[in-house]
Amino acid sequence: MLAKLGAAFDSDQHLFEIKWDGIRALAFVEAGALRILTRNGNDVTDHYPELTSLTRLPAGTVVDGEIIALEEGMPSFEAVLRTRGVRSGSKPRPGTGYCIFDLLYLDYEHTMDLPLEERRKPLEELVGLAADGSVIESKPVVGAGKALFAEASERDLEGVVAKRRDSVYQPGKRSDAWTKFKKRVYDHAVVLGYLPEEGSSATDGRFRSLVVATHRDGKLSYAGRVGTGFDDALRERICALLRSHPASGPLLSPPERLPEVSWVEPRIYCLVSYVELTGAGVMRAPVFEQLIEEADS
Repeated sequence: MLAKLGAAFDSDQHLFEIKWDGIRALAFVEAGALRILTRNGNDVTDHYPELTSLTRLPAGTVVDGEIIALEEGMPSFEAVLRTRGVRSGSKPRPGTGYCIFDLLYLDYEHTMDLPLEERRKPLEELVGLAADGSVIESKPVVGAGKALFAEASERDLEGVVAKRRDSVYQPGKRSDAWTKFKKRVYDHAVVLGYLPEEGSSATDGRFRSLVVATHRDGKLSYAGRVGTGFDDALRERICALLRSHPASGPLLSPPERLPEVSWVEPRIYCLVSYVELTGAGVMRAPVFEQLIEEADS
C-alpha cells in the first residue's frame, strides 16, 4: 500500500508516524525461514544478515516496514544502499535494522481487511519476540500531524506519514487513506542541457529530463536531472527555450555517466525542490517547481 503526497494536517481520525528514509520491504516468516522483498519484488534477504532475528516471529507472519541504516544516529538512505551490496556471511553492521509499521498476516491469518489500529495491536509483542534491537516498531501519534512534521523537519528527518485509523490494507495501491508529508529543500538552478524525449531529435527541445546545476560554495556544481513537475504548457515553454539556446558542449562535466545529452547555453533558470543532496552533491527526488527567469532572445 502506497501513500499520496500532501500537506501536513491535524486529524483525530489519523495515526501519524515518522517517514523513515530507507528501503520499503515486506518480511515473510515461514517456520524459521525468512524472505525480505522490496516494493519491486527483489529478494534482498541475503543482503541484510542483521535482520535474521525476524525468524523469531511466528510462522505465517508477514509484516510491512522499512530497512533502515543509521549514520551518526540519523537514518541515511545512502547508507542503506551501500549495505545492500553486502551478501550473507558478512558480519552484522551496527545501525542497520528493520522498522515495522503494518501487519498483513499473523499465524497464517489474513489481517489486511482489519482497520489499521486493529492490525497494529500485535506489533509491540512481535517486536519483543525479535529481542535484539535490530527490529523496532514505528510508533504513531494520534491527531498532531503538524507538530510531528515540524519536529521531523527540525531534526532533518524525511517527513511524516498520516494513515487513517480505520483504513484497510490495499496491496500495491496508492490510496488517499495514507498521506505523506515530505520535507523538501528549495534551490535555484540553471539548465545545462536535456535528455531528449524518446523518438525526438536531439535538437527539437523535447525532453525526458533537464540536466541542471546549482551554486554551492561559490561555484557552479552539477546537481543532477529533473524529470517531474511539468504540465503540458510549461513543457512547451521550456522546449522553445531549449531550442533557442543550443550549445556545442557542456559548461561543466557531470561526474556521473549520462546518456546522450543535448547541451544548451546557461541562460534558463528555474526553482527546483528535492529531499536532500547525496554525498556526490546530486539532488534526491528532484521536482521542477518554477521557471523563474528566461533569457532574452
